[in-house]
Amino acid sequence: MAKTGNENSLGTAEGAVMGRATHALHADSPVLNDRWAIHLLDPATRLQIQNPEPSAGTNDWDDFDSAPLFALNVGSLRYAEDEVERCFRNGIRQYVILGAGFDTFALRRGDLCDELRVFEVDFPDVQTLKRKRIEQADAAPDAMPTFIPVDFETSSLAEALERSSFDPNGRVVFSWMNTIPYVSASAAESTLREIASLSAPATRIVLNYSCDVPLSETQIAYLKTLQGKVSQSGEPLQSRWKPEAFESMLSDLGFTVVEHATERHLHERYFEGRGDGLSPGVPARLIVAELRT
Repeated sequence: MAKTGNENSLGTAEGAVMGRATHALHADSPVLNDRWAIHLLDPATRLQIQNPEPSAGTNDWDDFDSAPLFALNVGSLRYAEDEVERCFRNGIRQYVILGAGFDTFALRRGDLCDELRVFEVDFPDVQTLKRKRIEQADAAPDAMPTFIPVDFETSSLAEALERSSFDPNGRVVFSWMNTIPYVSASAAESTLREIASLSAPATRIVLNYSCDVPLSETQIAYLKTLQGKVSQSGEPLQSRWKPEAFESMLSDLGFTVVEHATERHLHERYFEGRGDGLSPGVPARLIVAELRT
């Protein structure tokens, strides 16, 4: 895996936070106003994205237009954050972020994190780099998450959470955004099974996944190029699901699907009428599901 990148290119964790920082700095109306993202960048990248030209950090990946993918990713994070706020209003006080990368929810959401305990789950090397960047930042975080190191292909999420202050008897909201396509289908299903087995009834999960649906020739070409790009970075896309199969799997694991949205729903909710034309252009599905009592 290359989530932390190398001397030649950013990994996905750093690339994603670079995009969010650029969007927060330069978009007229940020879909997600991630005011902490810039503090997690290395000095050279931070200087680069302060260029007022929007393409400095969001839209171009060499000759590849990553804006449709970025829009899906940032829209999905906003979707998850809105669900977490609903869960908080309904009394949930634990939030577990799977594949957290350089997520900044705890760092900037002091309005919730005085009462909401945030756990971040990701690869140890990603978490080590993130903690270093937080220590070096010229801003103080609103709160710090509890870091839970896990490799989804080889490690047990349940065992890792059991070693922390996570309360299995309390309701929790999980999010798993923008990373399921990078893990195998078997690892994704195993992780969801662990969540179902370790969580209290009425626990919620919000996630997105790459969907196996009919595609246009333009979409096929775009996804083929994307697969080549991420494979070159050492993080190939590994899983796609038919929507009905994903719902069936969740049902078998004890979840009731509350909402099963598309990239078009994201557009209508967060991107409609934008002057910059930013819109999710990659086929995907988003799910909110609740563990049955």
